Amino acid sequence: MASNPLLRRGLYMLRWSVLVLAVVIGCLFVVWRGLAAVDFAYPWLHGLLDIGATVAEHGPRNPVRPGFERTDAAEQARLFGAIVDAVRADGRGLAELIYRTPGGQPIGRLLTPAEIQHLQDVARLIGRFERLGWLALALLPLLLGAAAVRRERPPSGRRLGLSLGGGVAVAALTVLLLGPVEVFYWLHEQVFPPGHQWFFWYQESLMSMLMQAPNLFGAIAILWFVPAALLSGLALWAILHGLRRRAGEGNRE
Repeated sequence: MASNPLLRRGLYMLRWSVLVLAVVIGCLFVVWRGLAAVDFAYPWLHGLLDIGATVAEHGPRNPVRPGFERTDAAEQARLFGAIVDAVRADGRGLAELIYRTPGGQPIGRLLTPAEIQHLQDVARLIGRFERLGWLALALLPLLLGAAAVRRERPPSGRRLGLSLGGGVAVAALTVLLLGPVEVFYWLHEQVFPPGHQWFFWYQESLMSMLMQAPNLFGAIAILWFVPAALLSGLALWAILHGLRRRAGEGNRE
C-alpha cells in the first residue's frame, strides 16, 4: 500500500495539514499567553473604548450591585485583571471579588451568581484551549523532526499561503456578511451549556459594563489574531525554508 501514489499523496497532505494546524494553534497560544500576561491590554483599551463613560452612565442604574460608578479606571483595571487570573485558575476566587472606592473602601461584591456561573464556563473553555495549545507546541518538534529525517520536500510557500489566506478571507467575509455581533452571539449559543446565562445588560451586570461587551472582545480579537497570523506566517516561512534546504541537500547526496 505504501507504493500506491494516491495513498502517498494522501499521507503527505495529511502530515502537512497536521503540521500547519499545529503551527497556527501554537502561535495562537503563544500570543494568547502574552496577552494574558498583560491583562489583554485592558488599561489601554479602557481609555481607547472610553469604558469609564460606560461605567458612569450605567453604574447608577444597577439596583443589585450599586455604587460601581464610584470606582476609578485603576480599580476597574484591577478587577478585570483579577477576573483574568480567576478564569485561568478554573474560576477560583470569582465569588470573592470586591470593588472599592479610589480610597480603598469596599463597596460590594462584583459578580452575581449568574455571572460567576458564566465565567466558570469561560474558564473551562480556556482550560481546554490551553491544553490544546500545549499539545500543539509539544507536537511541533516531533512533526518537524520526522519531516527533516525523511528529507521530504515541503509544499510551496505560495500554495500554503493561498490556502491559509483563502481560509482567513472566507472566515472574515462570513463574519462581515452575517455581522460581527450576530456571529458573537451565535458562538456563545454553541459553546455554552443550555440554560446558562451568557447575555447580560449593562444595567444589571458590572461584569458586562466593565468589559463593555462585546466591544472589548472585538478589540482583543484584533490584538490576538493579527499578531498570531503574522507569527504563523513567519514560522511557516522558516519551516519551509529550512526543510527545503535540507531536502535539496538530501537530493544532492
